[in-house]
Parts: sequence; C-alpha cells; structure tokens
Amino acid sequence: DPNVEEVNKDHGTPTTEEDVTGAVTVPDYPSEKEQPVITVDNPDQLPDGNTPGTTEVDVTVTYPDGTKDHVKVPVTVGEEADNDAYDPNVEEVNKDHGTPTTEER
Repeated sequence: DPNVEEVNKDHGTPTTEEDVTGAVTVPDYPSEKEQPVITVDNPDQLPDGNTPGTTEVDVTVTYPDGTKDHVKVPVTVGEEADNDAYDPNVEEVNKDHGTPTTEER
C-alpha cells in the first residue's frame, strides 16, 4: 500500500500537483522495475492557498500491471499572518508650533 505524507503550505501559496504526488510513496517497490504512476484525480481539489485549513486531495497510484490504489493526501494551508491580514491606519498629526506631540496625538 502507498504511504501518504501531509503537505503543509504557507497562506497565499497555491498547492501544485507535484506537491501532492510527491507526498505519495510506494515503500519496498523494486527500484529496478517500471515505477507506479501517481496522479491527482481532480486538480480542482488543489487548495489555492487563500483559505486556511486542511483539504484532502484524491490521488490514484497506477501500477505497471494496471492495478490501482486510491489514497487521500491531506493538504494544510496555514493561517494568514496578521501583518498580511491587517493594514494599520495612519493619520496626520497637526500641532500648533511649540505644542509637544504625545503618544496619543
């Protein structure tokens, strides 16, 4: 059976098919034989990186003899960093000449 590792992506970074297929391995499969082909069933399942959370992406492993295994690869998109999510508002401070500026104004 194939092994599946979780894929972790930073917020704002889209997930590629290569990210997902690279997370699937077939342990103990003889290296001298033709290797299985690993494909993403539906590329529309790939997270675009803008929604935090975990999505399971369906993957098919096709062996050279035509048999198949179906697995799900969990892809987790991180939370958006506060400095990307929020922009501070800046207001101009006007004071009469000679009036000190304080932290509040």
